[in-house]
Amino acid sequence: MRRKLPLRVSAALYGGAAALVVAVVVAAAAMVWQMRESALADTEGQASRFASGAEAAINRSLVGADVLLASLGAVLADSTAEQVRGEATRSRVNSVMREMARESLLVRQFALVQADGRILAPATAQGMATPLELPEGFVREVLAQPVSSLQVSDPRVSPVSSQRVLYLARALDLQDGTRLVAVAEVPVSTFTTILTQGADIAGLEVTLERSGGAVLASMPPRDDPSVRAARQPLNEREADGHPKFMTSRLTGVPAVVVYRPTLHRNLLVVAGIPLDVALADWEVQRDFIIGVAVVLVLMVLAVAAFALHQLRRQWAHRASLQRSKATLDQALDAMSDGFVLLDAEGRAQVWNQRLLDLFPGIEPFVGSAATFQLPGADAARANAGAVGLGDGEYELRLEDGRRILAMRSPTPDGGQVGVFRDVTERLRQIAEVVEGRAQLQATLDAVPDAMLEVGLDGRCHRYHPPRTASVTAPFPGDPVGRTLADLFAPDAASQIMNALREAYQQGLSAGQQIERRAEHGTAWFELSVSRMDVGEGQDARFIVMLRDITEHKAAAQEIEHLAFYDTLTGLPNRRLLLHRLQAVVENNAHRGRQGALLFLDLDHFKTLNDAQGQAMGDVLLRQVADRLRALLGVGDTVARLGGDEFVILVDNLGIDPVRAAVQTQAFGEGVLADLGRPYQLGSYTYHGTTSIGATVFGDRSQSLDELLKQADIAMFHAKQAGGNGLRFFEAPMQTTITARATLENELHAALKGHQFTLHYQRQVAAAGEITGAEVLIRWRHPHRGLIPPAAFIDVAEGTGLIVPIGIWVLEQACRQLEQWSHHPRRRHLQLAVNVSARQFQREDFADQVREVFIRTGADPSRLKIELTESLLQDKVEETIRKMKSLAAIGVRFAMDDFGTGYSSLSYMAQLPLHQVKIDKFFVGGIGSSPKLELLIQTIIGMARSLDLEVVAEGVETPEQLAFLERHGCRLFQGYLFGRPLDIEELERELDVELVSPG
Repeated sequence: MRRKLPLRVSAALYGGAAALVVAVVVAAAAMVWQMRESALADTEGQASRFASGAEAAINRSLVGADVLLASLGAVLADSTAEQVRGEATRSRVNSVMREMARESLLVRQFALVQADGRILAPATAQGMATPLELPEGFVREVLAQPVSSLQVSDPRVSPVSSQRVLYLARALDLQDGTRLVAVAEVPVSTFTTILTQGADIAGLEVTLERSGGAVLASMPPRDDPSVRAARQPLNEREADGHPKFMTSRLTGVPAVVVYRPTLHRNLLVVAGIPLDVALADWEVQRDFIIGVAVVLVLMVLAVAAFALHQLRRQWAHRASLQRSKATLDQALDAMSDGFVLLDAEGRAQVWNQRLLDLFPGIEPFVGSAATFQLPGADAARANAGAVGLGDGEYELRLEDGRRILAMRSPTPDGGQVGVFRDVTERLRQIAEVVEGRAQLQATLDAVPDAMLEVGLDGRCHRYHPPRTASVTAPFPGDPVGRTLADLFAPDAASQIMNALREAYQQGLSAGQQIERRAEHGTAWFELSVSRMDVGEGQDARFIVMLRDITEHKAAAQEIEHLAFYDTLTGLPNRRLLLHRLQAVVENNAHRGRQGALLFLDLDHFKTLNDAQGQAMGDVLLRQVADRLRALLGVGDTVARLGGDEFVILVDNLGIDPVRAAVQTQAFGEGVLADLGRPYQLGSYTYHGTTSIGATVFGDRSQSLDELLKQADIAMFHAKQAGGNGLRFFEAPMQTTITARATLENELHAALKGHQFTLHYQRQVAAAGEITGAEVLIRWRHPHRGLIPPAAFIDVAEGTGLIVPIGIWVLEQACRQLEQWSHHPRRRHLQLAVNVSARQFQREDFADQVREVFIRTGADPSRLKIELTESLLQDKVEETIRKMKSLAAIGVRFAMDDFGTGYSSLSYMAQLPLHQVKIDKFFVGGIGSSPKLELLIQTIIGMARSLDLEVVAEGVETPEQLAFLERHGCRLFQGYLFGRPLDIEELERELDVELVSPG
């Protein structure tokens, strides 16, 4: 059971408390909101009623004043302006106005005003006229009305009473058409009294204002006598008497505002009660309700907290009880022995899982009223006694082979405690220990090593001899009781004692080797020493194992020899050469002396291997090695790097680099002469030559690899020069090799990047008819532009890239032939493709060509393969077989550059040729070299005899063409007929030239 109260119980309690809190909060909020709405509704009604009453009072006052002013018009209706200015009329008018002033509670005085603003007849109730100060333009505004009506001025300050007053005016029409203005002066305070109507409403604001916002009178009154607009203009059309929530007209605080129009246009009565006043009582009620709600919420939370505390205490108590029981159960289940507690009647009260595991059939006798019994073998003995167990300890042998040790002890209440231990594994381990000791002894007897138990003083206490007598004993006789100094030579005894001390400190010592010399030979032993575990206070003891490694040592020496020497010739290999070269370079740099490195490569060694077999080649290599050994001086080294490559390291050449080079030259020439002597390879006499590259060194400016590379480069140039020679390394050689390596890498990239393209040079007949074209490869280099084949074909030949390049050219040519086969004016054209000797000599060349025809669908009879005479140097029979194989499917063959190579007329008769091509070297001599002209005639005559076509290459002038035609040549190729073109340009020209006039 978990120690903490479950989350679901806490969540339920928290949820209930939260629900009550939410209910209280919602109820309080609803009451507060309802009471607020009620307070606002009361305020709105109060404001509406007041505004309605104020409007009625203002209307009555304005109507009364208007009637009085209109009555003056009736008095003067029959008078003219001149009469009015007369004393009699003015006196009568003043009398009327005084009477009106006495009767009116609103108007303080009346006056007649001319259009220019001059007062004709002022009058008050007391009969004393006071000056009037009308607002500027007020008289013009009154007279400007087409229909006379009451006008109200802006507030002014009376010059007599210093009170704020309003002027009510109306235009009067006289008999002669003159218009006068009747004016009534009304104190603003009178209007204020009319507006308030004696109402006692806290915070009430009342204004009489124009629709534009100008305040004429207000309550509470304003101290500022000037006319100022209210907060914002009011729309007279919205003056419907309904309450609105807006800012008050005077103080600008939020308020409930009601405004109503008067009978006078543009005059509004506005009443407003501030919201803080309207909601003052509500706020008191709100605070009370919130307080009550807070108290209720706190009560709910307190009750919930108390309930949670009580639940946690109860839960913790239950958890403590369950933990105690769980601890007991865990203790019982953790026991490796079975346990059972029986009461006085023999019933099982407490038991553990181990008991059930030991006795699978015991479940019916535990946890029930049945008397406890043990099932299985020896049950009668186990169940003896009233409580189901006998006295003491005894062993149970169960039917499944297990052996159980049973132990019992009584309890104070008359019960029993039974403990059952599975001792099967322990007994098995004891048996294994016994067996292990026997096996250990057998193992020791089988170990081929001699073993000694030795003390730290070097005295032998025990000895186990080697497994068989055939193993060499490390010492004579029985070593027990003797010291290591008695058993071994001093050096060996000292090594073993050092190993004992190392094992004493580190616990183990291994890997040391000791030598024992005897009359029958030397034996080697590998030493292993381990410290034994002994009791505290006892002298240290060690196990010393001596393994006979004599044969292993000999094998290791043989392996070391193989690692540093060539197995065929017995010469040092590359690894040992580099080691010695490093030593010579460092020694010479320290002493300021010179050394030399010569790189040898046997000329035409591959030819010997191919012709006579590898075994004969090995015989030659051994004889070369013997001759080179005989040439070495003191400190010199000759090594074989592999194949037919040898390197000679010459030391002690003095301090002068020039003299060292002369000595190297002389030594190299001696090597050339000695290796140039005939070799007797069994019954076969072989004459061979060698190419040598040399480099002289005297400091550490070059690495070992650089020195070897320099000698190798020099050898390459010697071989390029024809072989059988010596060349020294020069810096330009490195540049040449680097350029060649760069070109090789770029050729690989060109093949992968599809940078090659084909150009076509037409071949024509004597009549000018186009018969076909020769396919010429070009390299469209990304940086160097279009590169002709002469710049890269030799490198492609040397690297073998000529093979994939040649296949690509063949495939492109065949695809072009297949396209032309669908064109009526091009289907007769042939394409000639040059194939290198290296590509043609591949075993699968004929198969590759046939696969190209299958892939492209081209007609084989339209393809002409041009071969060079160098193909006839070797494997002539194989060459003839391949040519006949391809000729059988229609492929035609031409001998390219005829007359410049190694062709033999006997082979020419056997080859399935269709054409020979006169090299442009001969054609270029026409007209300047009679000998070349004679050779051309000979070639043409021979070809005619062999029934072969003749194609002349390099025809550039009409004179050359005429000579060739005159002597029977009928096919031509050269700049006279067109330069090599890409396929688009060629086809454009063909489209023009192949269209016949008819």
